[in-house]
Amino acid sequence: MIGMKRWGWILLVMVVPMTILLVGQTSYPVKTEVKDGVKTITNPDFPRDGRYVAKLTEELSCGEEAGPEAGLLNKPLRLDVDDQGNIYVMDYGDVNIKVYDAKGRYLRAIGRSGQGPGEFGGMVMFNLMTDNRICVLDFMQNRVIIMGTDGRLVSGFPLKEFYATLAVDGRDRIFLGTHAAVKEIDKLSSDFQEIPYVTGIFRTDATGKEITHLTDLLGESMVMKASGGGVVSMGGLYAIVWAVRSDGRLYGGYNLDYSIGAFGEDGKKELAFGRDFTPVKNPRYKGMIGQKKSMPSYRSIVIDEGKNLWVELYQGEEAKGTLYDIFSPEGLYLKQVSVEQRINVFKNGKVYSLLRPEEGYPSIKRYKMELMPGGK
Repeated sequence: MIGMKRWGWILLVMVVPMTILLVGQTSYPVKTEVKDGVKTITNPDFPRDGRYVAKLTEELSCGEEAGPEAGLLNKPLRLDVDDQGNIYVMDYGDVNIKVYDAKGRYLRAIGRSGQGPGEFGGMVMFNLMTDNRICVLDFMQNRVIIMGTDGRLVSGFPLKEFYATLAVDGRDRIFLGTHAAVKEIDKLSSDFQEIPYVTGIFRTDATGKEITHLTDLLGESMVMKASGGGVVSMGGLYAIVWAVRSDGRLYGGYNLDYSIGAFGEDGKKELAFGRDFTPVKNPRYKGMIGQKKSMPSYRSIVIDEGKNLWVELYQGEEAKGTLYDIFSPEGLYLKQVSVEQRINVFKNGKVYSLLRPEEGYPSIKRYKMELMPGGK
Protein backbone atom coordinates (compact mmCIF):
# COMPACT_ATOMS: atom_id res chain seq x y z
CA MET A 1 0.00 0.00 0.00
CA ILE A 2 2.82 2.39 0.86
CA GLY A 3 4.43 1.69 -2.53
CA MET A 4 1.14 2.34 -4.34
CA LYS A 5 0.67 5.67 -2.52
CA ARG A 6 4.20 6.70 -3.40
CA TRP A 7 3.62 5.92 -7.08
CA GLY A 8 0.32 7.80 -6.88
CA TRP A 9 2.11 10.92 -5.63
CA ILE A 10 4.78 10.59 -8.32
CA LEU A 11 2.11 10.36 -11.03
CA LEU A 12 0.26 13.35 -9.56
CA VAL A 13 3.46 15.46 -9.53
CA MET A 14 4.08 14.54 -13.19
CA VAL A 15 0.50 15.17 -14.35
CA VAL A 16 -0.09 18.53 -12.64
CA PRO A 17 2.73 20.44 -14.47
CA MET A 18 1.65 18.89 -17.77
CA THR A 19 -1.94 19.99 -17.11
CA ILE A 20 -0.78 23.54 -16.31
CA LEU A 21 1.31 23.59 -19.52
CA LEU A 22 -1.63 22.48 -21.62
CA VAL A 23 -3.95 25.05 -20.05
CA GLY A 24 -1.35 27.76 -20.65
CA GLN A 25 -1.12 26.77 -24.30
CA THR A 26 -4.86 26.73 -24.95
CA SER A 27 -6.28 29.39 -22.61
CA TYR A 28 -5.82 32.32 -25.01
CA PRO A 29 -8.29 31.81 -27.88
CA VAL A 30 -6.48 33.06 -30.98
CA LYS A 31 -8.09 32.21 -34.30
CA THR A 32 -5.68 31.51 -37.18
CA GLU A 33 -6.84 30.88 -40.75
CA VAL A 34 -5.78 31.48 -44.33
CA LYS A 35 -7.78 34.07 -46.30
CA ASP A 36 -6.93 34.69 -49.95
CA GLY A 37 -3.59 33.00 -49.40
CA VAL A 38 -2.66 35.21 -46.40
CA LYS A 39 -2.23 33.96 -42.85
CA THR A 40 -4.85 35.81 -40.83
CA ILE A 41 -4.83 36.07 -37.04
CA THR A 42 -7.88 37.23 -35.08
CA ASN A 43 -7.27 37.82 -31.40
CA PRO A 44 -10.06 38.07 -28.84
CA ASP A 45 -10.99 41.52 -27.48
CA PHE A 46 -8.75 41.05 -24.44
CA PRO A 47 -4.92 40.85 -24.38
CA ARG A 48 -3.03 37.67 -23.53
CA ASP A 49 -0.88 39.19 -20.77
CA GLY A 50 -3.43 41.58 -19.29
CA ARG A 51 -4.00 45.32 -19.01
CA TYR A 52 -1.49 47.82 -17.63
CA VAL A 53 -1.06 51.45 -16.62
CA ALA A 54 2.21 53.11 -17.65
CA LYS A 55 4.03 54.99 -14.91
CA LEU A 56 5.97 57.83 -16.53
CA THR A 57 8.91 59.38 -14.69
CA GLU A 58 9.99 62.60 -16.39
CA GLU A 59 13.73 62.80 -17.04
CA LEU A 60 13.94 65.71 -19.47
CA SER A 61 11.89 68.62 -20.78
CA CYS A 62 12.90 71.06 -23.52
CA GLY A 63 11.57 73.41 -26.17
CA GLU A 64 9.38 75.41 -23.79
CA GLU A 65 9.70 78.88 -22.29
CA ALA A 66 12.55 77.97 -19.93
CA GLY A 67 15.04 77.55 -22.80
CA PRO A 68 16.66 80.11 -25.15
CA GLU A 69 14.37 82.02 -27.50
CA ALA A 70 15.76 80.30 -30.61
CA GLY A 71 14.91 76.93 -29.08
CA LEU A 72 11.25 77.73 -28.41
CA LEU A 73 8.91 75.43 -30.27
CA ASN A 74 6.27 77.06 -32.43
CA LYS A 75 4.19 74.41 -34.22
CA PRO A 76 6.09 71.12 -33.80
CA LEU A 77 4.70 68.23 -35.81
CA ARG A 78 7.30 65.41 -35.85
CA LEU A 79 9.97 64.08 -33.52
CA ASP A 80 12.96 61.73 -33.87
CA VAL A 81 15.92 60.77 -31.65
CA ASP A 82 19.40 59.54 -32.60
CA ASP A 83 21.53 56.88 -30.89
CA GLN A 84 23.27 59.49 -28.73
CA GLY A 85 19.95 60.80 -27.44
CA ASN A 86 19.95 64.03 -29.46
CA ILE A 87 16.41 65.17 -30.24
CA TYR A 88 15.25 66.47 -33.63
CA VAL A 89 11.91 68.24 -34.00
CA MET A 90 10.22 69.34 -37.21
CA ASP A 91 8.75 72.78 -36.47
CA TYR A 92 6.18 73.57 -39.14
CA GLY A 93 5.61 77.08 -37.77
CA ASP A 94 9.27 78.13 -37.98
CA VAL A 95 9.95 76.02 -41.10
CA ASN A 96 13.02 74.33 -39.63
CA ILE A 97 14.22 71.35 -37.66
CA LYS A 98 15.33 72.17 -34.13
CA VAL A 99 18.04 70.07 -32.48
CA TYR A 100 18.52 69.50 -28.73
CA ASP A 101 21.19 67.40 -27.04
CA ALA A 102 20.59 64.47 -24.69
CA LYS A 103 20.36 66.89 -21.74
CA GLY A 104 17.72 68.99 -23.48
CA ARG A 105 20.01 71.90 -24.36
CA TYR A 106 19.16 73.68 -27.61
CA LEU A 107 21.94 73.24 -30.18
CA ARG A 108 20.84 74.68 -33.52
CA ALA A 109 18.16 74.95 -36.20
CA ILE A 110 18.51 73.17 -39.53
CA GLY A 111 17.00 74.73 -42.64
CA ARG A 112 14.75 77.75 -43.11
CA SER A 113 11.86 78.92 -45.25
CA GLY A 114 12.67 79.29 -48.95
CA GLN A 115 13.15 77.54 -52.24
CA GLY A 116 16.94 77.41 -52.40
CA PRO A 117 19.46 74.72 -51.41
CA GLY A 118 18.96 73.69 -47.79
CA GLU A 119 15.67 75.59 -47.55
CA PHE A 120 12.17 74.20 -47.08
CA GLY A 121 9.02 75.26 -48.88
CA GLY A 122 6.70 73.18 -46.73
CA MET A 123 7.83 70.24 -44.61
CA VAL A 124 5.33 67.43 -44.15
CA MET A 125 7.41 64.53 -42.76
CA PHE A 126 10.99 63.73 -41.78
CA ASN A 127 13.05 60.84 -40.40
CA LEU A 128 16.65 60.37 -39.32
CA MET A 129 18.89 58.11 -41.39
CA THR A 130 21.46 55.74 -39.84
CA ASP A 131 24.28 58.33 -39.86
CA ASN A 132 21.89 61.03 -38.56
CA ARG A 133 21.37 62.64 -41.93
CA ILE A 134 17.93 64.23 -41.95
CA CYS A 135 15.52 63.07 -44.66
CA VAL A 136 12.71 65.57 -45.27
CA LEU A 137 9.66 65.37 -47.51
CA ASP A 138 8.90 68.87 -48.83
CA PHE A 139 5.44 69.01 -50.39
CA MET A 140 5.80 72.56 -51.72
CA GLN A 141 8.98 71.78 -53.64
CA ASN A 142 7.79 68.21 -54.30
CA ARG A 143 11.22 66.93 -53.32
CA VAL A 144 13.01 64.72 -50.84
CA ILE A 145 15.74 66.80 -49.18
CA ILE A 146 18.62 65.21 -47.25
CA MET A 147 20.50 67.45 -44.81
CA GLY A 148 23.55 66.89 -42.63
CA THR A 149 23.57 67.42 -38.88
CA ASP A 150 25.55 70.61 -39.50
CA GLY A 151 22.64 72.02 -41.51
CA ARG A 152 24.28 71.66 -44.91
CA LEU A 153 22.45 70.24 -47.89
CA VAL A 154 23.77 66.74 -48.64
CA SER A 155 21.56 65.67 -51.52
CA GLY A 156 17.99 65.37 -52.66
CA PHE A 157 15.82 64.46 -55.59
CA PRO A 158 12.59 65.66 -57.23
CA LEU A 159 9.42 63.60 -57.15
CA LYS A 160 7.31 62.98 -60.23
CA GLU A 161 4.18 62.30 -58.19
CA PHE A 162 2.73 63.96 -55.11
CA TYR A 163 3.69 62.07 -51.96
CA ALA A 164 2.11 62.84 -48.59
CA THR A 165 3.99 60.61 -46.13
CA LEU A 166 7.56 59.38 -45.59
CA ALA A 167 9.48 56.86 -43.47
CA VAL A 168 13.09 55.62 -43.43
CA ASP A 169 14.21 52.13 -42.40
CA GLY A 170 17.48 50.93 -40.84
CA ARG A 171 19.07 50.49 -44.28
CA ASP A 172 18.37 54.11 -45.24
CA ARG A 173 15.69 53.10 -47.70
CA ILE A 174 13.03 55.74 -48.10
CA PHE A 175 9.34 54.79 -48.08
CA LEU A 176 6.89 57.24 -49.64
CA GLY A 177 3.11 57.24 -49.58
CA THR A 178 0.83 58.75 -52.23
CA HIS A 179 -2.78 59.73 -51.74
CA ALA A 180 -4.90 59.80 -54.88
CA ALA A 181 -8.39 59.05 -56.14
CA VAL A 182 -8.89 55.49 -57.32
CA LYS A 183 -10.42 56.77 -60.55
CA GLU A 184 -11.05 60.11 -62.20
CA ILE A 185 -14.37 61.79 -61.47
CA ASP A 186 -16.28 62.92 -64.54
CA LYS A 187 -18.46 65.48 -62.79
CA LEU A 188 -19.24 66.35 -59.20
CA SER A 189 -22.86 67.04 -58.24
CA SER A 190 -24.06 69.67 -55.79
CA ASP A 191 -24.57 66.91 -53.21
CA PHE A 192 -21.76 65.36 -51.24
CA GLN A 193 -20.18 62.39 -52.99
CA GLU A 194 -17.88 59.85 -51.38
CA ILE A 195 -14.80 59.45 -53.60
CA PRO A 196 -12.64 56.34 -52.99
CA TYR A 197 -8.91 57.00 -52.53
CA VAL A 198 -5.84 54.79 -52.55
CA THR A 199 -2.61 55.10 -50.55
CA GLY A 200 0.24 53.77 -52.67
CA ILE A 201 3.45 52.83 -50.85
CA PHE A 202 6.74 53.19 -52.76
CA ARG A 203 10.37 52.52 -51.81
CA THR A 204 13.61 54.05 -53.06
CA ASP A 205 17.18 54.72 -51.93
CA ALA A 206 18.84 58.02 -51.02
CA THR A 207 19.40 58.85 -54.71
CA GLY A 208 15.77 58.45 -55.73
CA LYS A 209 16.82 57.03 -59.11
CA GLU A 210 14.65 53.93 -58.91
CA ILE A 211 11.32 54.00 -57.11
CA THR A 212 9.63 50.63 -56.52
CA HIS A 213 5.88 50.40 -56.11
CA LEU A 214 5.34 48.07 -53.14
CA THR A 215 1.61 47.94 -52.55
CA ASP A 216 -1.68 49.85 -52.50
CA LEU A 217 -3.70 50.26 -49.32
CA LEU A 218 -7.40 50.73 -50.03
CA GLY A 219 -10.45 51.89 -48.14
CA GLU A 220 -9.92 55.61 -47.59
CA SER A 221 -12.28 58.15 -49.14
CA MET A 222 -12.84 61.89 -49.52
CA VAL A 223 -16.21 63.63 -49.43
CA MET A 224 -16.67 66.29 -52.13
CA LYS A 225 -19.33 68.37 -53.86
CA ALA A 226 -19.47 71.04 -56.53
CA SER A 227 -20.10 74.53 -55.16
CA GLY A 228 -20.19 77.87 -57.02
CA GLY A 229 -17.83 76.78 -59.75
CA GLY A 230 -15.40 75.30 -57.21
CA VAL A 231 -15.17 72.23 -55.03
CA VAL A 232 -15.90 71.72 -51.35
CA SER A 233 -13.75 68.90 -50.04
CA MET A 234 -13.81 67.28 -46.63
CA GLY A 235 -11.69 64.42 -45.40
CA GLY A 236 -13.32 61.13 -44.61
CA LEU A 237 -13.61 59.92 -41.05
CA TYR A 238 -11.39 56.88 -41.58
CA ALA A 239 -7.80 56.75 -42.78
CA ILE A 240 -4.97 54.51 -43.93
CA VAL A 241 -2.40 54.12 -41.13
CA TRP A 242 1.06 52.69 -41.83
CA ALA A 243 4.53 52.35 -40.28
CA VAL A 244 7.87 50.81 -41.26
CA ARG A 245 10.06 48.66 -39.03
CA SER A 246 13.84 49.15 -38.93
CA ASP A 247 14.37 46.07 -41.14
CA GLY A 248 11.96 47.45 -43.74
CA ARG A 249 8.88 45.41 -42.92
CA LEU A 250 5.79 47.45 -43.69
CA TYR A 251 2.68 47.40 -41.51
CA GLY A 252 -0.53 49.16 -42.47
CA GLY A 253 -4.28 49.07 -42.69
CA TYR A 254 -7.57 50.95 -42.98
CA ASN A 255 -8.84 51.93 -39.56
CA LEU A 256 -12.55 51.46 -40.15
CA ASP A 257 -11.97 47.81 -39.23
CA TYR A 258 -9.45 46.52 -36.73
CA SER A 259 -7.12 44.83 -39.18
CA ILE A 260 -3.43 45.42 -39.93
CA GLY A 261 -1.40 43.91 -42.75
CA ALA A 262 2.30 43.01 -42.74
CA PHE A 263 4.10 43.27 -46.09
CA GLY A 264 7.39 41.72 -47.19
CA GLU A 265 10.31 43.02 -49.23
CA ASP A 266 8.40 42.55 -52.48
CA GLY A 267 5.31 44.33 -51.13
CA LYS A 268 3.35 41.09 -50.92
CA LYS A 269 1.00 40.81 -47.99
CA GLU A 270 2.38 38.10 -45.70
CA LEU A 271 0.18 38.43 -42.63
CA ALA A 272 -3.06 40.06 -41.49
CA PHE A 273 -3.97 40.47 -37.85
CA GLY A 274 -6.20 42.34 -35.46
CA ARG A 275 -8.66 41.66 -32.68
CA ASP A 276 -12.38 41.42 -32.08
CA PHE A 277 -13.62 44.98 -32.02
CA THR A 278 -17.04 46.53 -31.51
CA PRO A 279 -17.29 49.94 -33.22
CA VAL A 280 -18.28 52.76 -30.91
CA LYS A 281 -21.11 54.95 -32.18
CA ASN A 282 -20.69 58.71 -31.97
CA PRO A 283 -23.78 60.94 -32.40
CA ARG A 284 -21.66 63.78 -33.84
CA TYR A 285 -20.90 61.77 -36.98
CA LYS A 286 -23.93 62.26 -39.18
CA GLY A 287 -24.77 61.87 -42.82
CA MET A 288 -22.27 61.19 -45.57
CA ILE A 289 -19.36 62.83 -43.79
CA GLY A 290 -19.83 60.40 -40.93
CA GLN A 291 -19.66 57.48 -43.36
CA LYS A 292 -20.30 54.39 -41.22
CA LYS A 293 -21.26 56.58 -38.22
CA SER A 294 -18.86 54.95 -35.79
CA MET A 295 -15.44 55.94 -34.49
CA PRO A 296 -12.33 54.51 -36.17
CA SER A 297 -10.64 51.60 -34.43
CA TYR A 298 -7.08 53.00 -34.24
CA ARG A 299 -5.22 56.17 -35.19
CA SER A 300 -1.47 55.45 -35.28
CA ILE A 301 1.17 52.70 -35.07
CA VAL A 302 4.46 53.14 -33.19
CA ILE A 303 7.05 50.35 -33.21
CA ASP A 304 9.15 49.88 -30.07
CA GLU A 305 12.73 48.67 -29.80
CA GLY A 306 11.56 45.08 -29.34
CA LYS A 307 9.70 45.31 -32.70
CA ASN A 308 6.31 45.18 -31.00
CA LEU A 309 3.56 47.36 -32.44
CA TRP A 310 1.91 49.93 -30.18
CA VAL A 311 -1.45 50.57 -31.82
CA GLU A 312 -3.05 53.76 -30.52
CA LEU A 313 -6.79 53.29 -30.07
CA TYR A 314 -9.21 55.99 -31.17
CA GLN A 315 -11.10 57.15 -28.08
CA GLY A 316 -12.71 60.41 -29.17
CA GLU A 317 -11.59 63.98 -28.62
CA GLU A 318 -12.62 64.23 -24.95
CA ALA A 319 -10.70 61.17 -23.75
CA LYS A 320 -7.90 61.72 -21.24
CA GLY A 321 -4.63 59.93 -21.82
CA THR A 322 -3.83 57.44 -24.57
CA LEU A 323 -4.71 53.77 -24.82
CA TYR A 324 -2.47 51.35 -26.71
CA ASP A 325 -2.93 47.78 -27.86
CA ILE A 326 0.46 46.05 -28.07
CA PHE A 327 0.95 43.33 -30.70
CA SER A 328 3.94 41.10 -31.30
CA PRO A 329 5.60 41.35 -34.74
CA GLU A 330 3.59 38.30 -35.78
CA GLY A 331 0.23 39.68 -34.68
CA LEU A 332 -0.38 38.28 -31.20
CA TYR A 333 -2.31 40.68 -28.92
CA LEU A 334 0.01 40.90 -25.91
CA LYS A 335 -1.03 43.81 -23.68
CA GLN A 336 -3.21 46.87 -23.41
CA VAL A 337 -1.51 49.89 -21.84
CA SER A 338 -2.98 53.18 -20.63
CA VAL A 339 -0.45 56.03 -20.95
CA GLU A 340 -0.78 59.58 -19.68
CA GLN A 341 0.85 61.03 -22.80
CA ARG A 342 0.95 60.02 -26.43
CA ILE A 343 4.20 58.22 -27.28
CA ASN A 344 6.07 59.52 -30.33
CA VAL A 345 9.37 57.62 -30.15
CA PHE A 346 10.93 54.67 -28.32
CA LYS A 347 14.72 55.09 -28.04
CA ASN A 348 17.48 53.75 -25.77
CA GLY A 349 14.97 52.28 -23.35
CA LYS A 350 13.12 55.61 -22.97
CA VAL A 351 9.94 57.08 -24.44
CA TYR A 352 9.59 60.55 -25.93
CA SER A 353 6.43 62.61 -26.20
CA LEU A 354 5.64 65.84 -28.01
CA LEU A 355 3.24 67.94 -25.93
CA ARG A 356 1.11 70.63 -27.55
CA PRO A 357 -1.01 72.32 -24.86
CA GLU A 358 -3.85 74.71 -25.71
CA GLU A 359 -2.08 77.41 -23.71
CA GLY A 360 1.65 77.96 -23.29
CA TYR A 361 4.58 76.65 -25.29
CA PRO A 362 4.83 73.14 -26.73
CA SER A 363 7.51 70.92 -25.23
CA ILE A 364 9.37 67.65 -25.62
CA LYS A 365 9.43 65.20 -22.72
CA ARG A 366 11.60 62.16 -22.13
CA TYR A 367 10.33 59.58 -19.69
CA LYS A 368 11.34 56.38 -18.01
CA MET A 369 8.33 54.10 -18.39
CA GLU A 370 7.26 51.27 -16.09
CA LEU A 371 4.19 49.10 -16.66
CA MET A 372 2.00 48.52 -13.62
CA PRO A 373 -0.84 45.94 -13.64
CA GLY A 374 -4.21 47.60 -13.90
CA GLY A 375 -6.09 49.51 -16.58
CA LYS A 376 -9.65 49.27 -17.78
